[in-house]
Amino acid sequence: MFSWFKPKKKSVVERVIEKKVENFQNPRMVLERFTAITGIHFNQKESITASKLINFCRNHSLYSFEELSHAMVNNQKILEALINMLTVNETYFFRESRQIFYLVEKIVLSQKAVRILCAPGSTGEEPYSIVMALLDRDVSPDRIEVVSLDINSDVVALANKGLYSARSLHKTSPHLQVKYFAKEGEMFKISDEIKNLVSFHTLNIFDDALFALGSFDAIFSRNMLIYFDEPTVLRAVERLSRLAKDRQSLLFFGHADFVKTPSVLVEHYEEGVKFYTPH
Repeated sequence: MFSWFKPKKKSVVERVIEKKVENFQNPRMVLERFTAITGIHFNQKESITASKLINFCRNHSLYSFEELSHAMVNNQKILEALINMLTVNETYFFRESRQIFYLVEKIVLSQKAVRILCAPGSTGEEPYSIVMALLDRDVSPDRIEVVSLDINSDVVALANKGLYSARSLHKTSPHLQVKYFAKEGEMFKISDEIKNLVSFHTLNIFDDALFALGSFDAIFSRNMLIYFDEPTVLRAVERLSRLAKDRQSLLFFGHADFVKTPSVLVEHYEEGVKFYTPH
């Protein structure tokens, strides 16, 4: 009697899941492994980052930081998703534009073809800004090649798409907006004329595939080094300096990227712009 009230027997899978208990202790083990892989550290943001890591684990059916640490080494998709989650940075067109315009004037005067690297290039605003500034000064497109790389595959995908909000264009002059963007609803699509002069790559600068990109006349690496500790900053700068075509190549960094000039660089200051050349 009343046999239909008997509880349904749980499957083996359900019983295993039921036994899983979350244990989110010691986020440092994950952060230290993340730093070892990417060079990026979170010394000043550990408590905030820990909450992000817990949400990440729950979204990927991981029940502890030990599981996440193991997955980072053995599951490339988990590692890529984690990198994408932890390395999203806001940028916009013509950010710190004095360095861009300084380089443009040098290129206009040289009359030579130029290869430029943006590392990182994030969602594309910086490399696209450089191309727009060059074309606006009547530099021929066949003289321009810009390479952009970023460790975050999501932002690289957005850069390739070339679709931006009005906020991203708030430092872009009206005539460049009209010339190189088409309105699509509330967004702005960058023209193929600009897109075709930039190639985007998902790449960690500590991966030796970096050197397969070739050499460059100018290198922009702005606001990346602030996420590295001092030894990693020096290592990153040394690797980037090896991409310089010659001792006349120009390297541009963010104002807070380092305090003391690394020994592989020579510091210069002209027309209110700080830049570097290889030592």
